[in-house]
Amino acid sequence: MAQLLRLRAAGELTTAHVRLVADAMGVHIRTVWGWLARAEETGSPEKPERRRFRITEEVIDVLADYQGNVKRAHEHLTRLALEAGEKPPGLTTLHDAIARDLDPGFMAGLREGIPTARGFDPCFQRPAVARNEVWEGDHKQAETVVMMPDGKLSRVWVTWFEDRGTGYVVGWAVTAGSAHRGSVLAAVRMSVLREAPYGPAGGLPHLVRVDGGADFLSKTVRRAFGLLSVPVHRVHSPRHKGGIERLNRTSMTRFFADLPRYTKAPRLDHRRRVGDQDPPLTFEAFVGLLRTWVDEHNTGHVIKRTGMTPLQAWLADPAEIRPEPSPTELRALMLESDHKVRKITSHGVEFNKRSYMPENGVGRIGLEVRVRWMPHHHHEIDLYTYRGNRYLGRAFVSNEADEALREKVLADRAEHSTVLRQALKRSGERRRERYLPSTKPELPVRALRMTEQEARTELEGTAPAAAPRRRTQPYQPLTPVPAAWPRPGRTPVDTASKDDAS
Repeated sequence: MAQLLRLRAAGELTTAHVRLVADAMGVHIRTVWGWLARAEETGSPEKPERRRFRITEEVIDVLADYQGNVKRAHEHLTRLALEAGEKPPGLTTLHDAIARDLDPGFMAGLREGIPTARGFDPCFQRPAVARNEVWEGDHKQAETVVMMPDGKLSRVWVTWFEDRGTGYVVGWAVTAGSAHRGSVLAAVRMSVLREAPYGPAGGLPHLVRVDGGADFLSKTVRRAFGLLSVPVHRVHSPRHKGGIERLNRTSMTRFFADLPRYTKAPRLDHRRRVGDQDPPLTFEAFVGLLRTWVDEHNTGHVIKRTGMTPLQAWLADPAEIRPEPSPTELRALMLESDHKVRKITSHGVEFNKRSYMPENGVGRIGLEVRVRWMPHHHHEIDLYTYRGNRYLGRAFVSNEADEALREKVLADRAEHSTVLRQALKRSGERRRERYLPSTKPELPVRALRMTEQEARTELEGTAPAAAPRRRTQPYQPLTPVPAAWPRPGRTPVDTASKDDAS
């Protein structure tokens, strides 16, 4: 119409021009002449809109007041129109106007809020990333119940991290009851380490995406990632970490749905589900099945995005892997502390209303220490000196210590006493040698009974030879022996015969 109006204003419009437009639009030539006359009358080449009911701000306010309930909004508009003496719009008219003037996302937002409305928005596709460039982490509650060692049924949570570039599940952890920051740290430790039984994927990522969960954003988890020099990015919508969300949905259809006591199984009635009376899995069996499924996912499941399995994509990626810390260093980076001063006592270390026996606490009673521990793993703690932050070793619950720890403490105590005794003896010997020129030697008891001549002879080195032990002469008693006594080697004298002879 704008071109025809310009031709008429220039005096060059002919019937051939109008017929050409009619043939191009597929309408009769009279229709085009009518459009041209209406355009000259209104002064606009645009087609005039039909008079119809439109959605105004007042109607939007009414819809918002009733949370997107079109029926109740129509009743309210009808009541207002009757009070004003006007003809109210029909319900179908209102539905048609909403379909024309409002998009589905806007109506979903009126019903359930802005997060739901964002689900109707198109989103850009993230660019492809290399391995370990971005990890995504999340919790997923297992849709089944398992039998715990104490005989009680419990729901379990799975915490895992996925490499966004390759789709490889680098680490996971299972927690009974509810997941916590300790679950996150356990999954991080498994994700970072590459030595057996972990790997081959792993290392340190360049970025980790998580949602707003308190466990992932806790002080302990953020401190651990900070010490590893790994930034953590919080996303405000699940679709901003679509890789791990896809893994959560895949686990539902490919793993949890096949387990006994599946909580999303089809209903038999309003109370019962298929298989809800089946014997439940034990906790150990569930962990074993999950390990098998994760291994199968990493090595056998082909991802459409890459056309390879996650393991093949990982091994084919030439991106450099950042070196990871050793297991001992990694554990130390993930410990939590309250920075309070505690002392080693005769009962060990008091923490959380329990006594912990240090494995290296012999001789350290009264030492000020700082306690660090793995969250929700209070069966053992780590001890550091409060001044200097020197590592002293671990400590275990005193009344739950095993026989190996008891033997170690007793052996350390005996070794400590032995080393101390030897040190004291060496100190005494050094002291005697140091003061020997200034001390008076102690004389033996025999020297105190020597005569002056014997002492001089001893000092001059001219002591007489010692007397022989056996005499060469026969023994002669000092008192004369009576003649009547018999002597060895002599004939006894008969004294009676001598008297008769006389």
